[in-house]
Amino acid sequence: MRITQNTFPDSLLNQLQRVTTKMNRLHEQTATGQRIKDLADDPTSVSRVLDMQAEKTRLSQFHRNAGRALDIATATVSELRHLLSISERAGEVAVLASDLHSPDGLMAYSAEINQLLEQALQSANREFSGGPLFAGTGGGPAFTPTRDADGRITSVAYTGSADQAAFKISDGTPISPFSEPLSNQRIAGFLNEVAALRDALAAGDTAVIASTVRQGLSESEDELIFALSNQGAVQMRIELETAQTRGRFTELERLISTEADVDIAQTIVQLTQVQNAYQASLQSAGKVLTSSLLDYLR
Repeated sequence: MRITQNTFPDSLLNQLQRVTTKMNRLHEQTATGQRIKDLADDPTSVSRVLDMQAEKTRLSQFHRNAGRALDIATATVSELRHLLSISERAGEVAVLASDLHSPDGLMAYSAEINQLLEQALQSANREFSGGPLFAGTGGGPAFTPTRDADGRITSVAYTGSADQAAFKISDGTPISPFSEPLSNQRIAGFLNEVAALRDALAAGDTAVIASTVRQGLSESEDELIFALSNQGAVQMRIELETAQTRGRFTELERLISTEADVDIAQTIVQLTQVQNAYQASLQSAGKVLTSSLLDYLR
């Protein structure tokens, strides 16, 4: 078989091109830290990385939803605690007034309870980010008062919705960070109990306070405690789901890094080896190409 004069140069050129391509790829991997640039580099790893990135996107949305839900739950807990503190003070006044016979003292207590009632109504109608906390999916005020000619609250009705907005914070069941509709209706009952205490104090009717009002306030306070406990459980669940989402997100980042990132130390070693091979090829080619058949016939 006849070997043409261009056989060796062509073979050398092809070899140098393959080495140069590999060297350039290793240079790029060292600079970017990424093992995969194109789908053809590793189709299986690319598929896994795309799946994990899609999951990261979903988890990011869950995290944003959970942040919003946690803010609402925290605000709701804060208002329930405020209502509970008002209930505790109203209960104290009811106990003190039961044995008080001074009309001036009873009127002073009545004025205090009236202010507490206004504070309680304001807290019950509190809005968060433009929406009421205790109105369910209703857009208006959660509680609507009826007032007398002097502007004093005579009764309070729950005018919110029986439905609740829920947030998808994980792959499980959506969770509502809002107070339950039944608890909201019981808040209206609590406000009416406070109004009854104020009226009984104004009328000097300590017998009604001792026999009826104190019992009603005690029951309303138990319901507030239950609502607060339930809301605290919701808040804890959101925090737990958030922690789990954050942990899974971190794990996905590690897995993606394992699939897509290069081992810098190993890549540098490979790059050095390829560069040495490239230099050796050039040196060998230089010696061979400068030789001729006459060198071997001498």
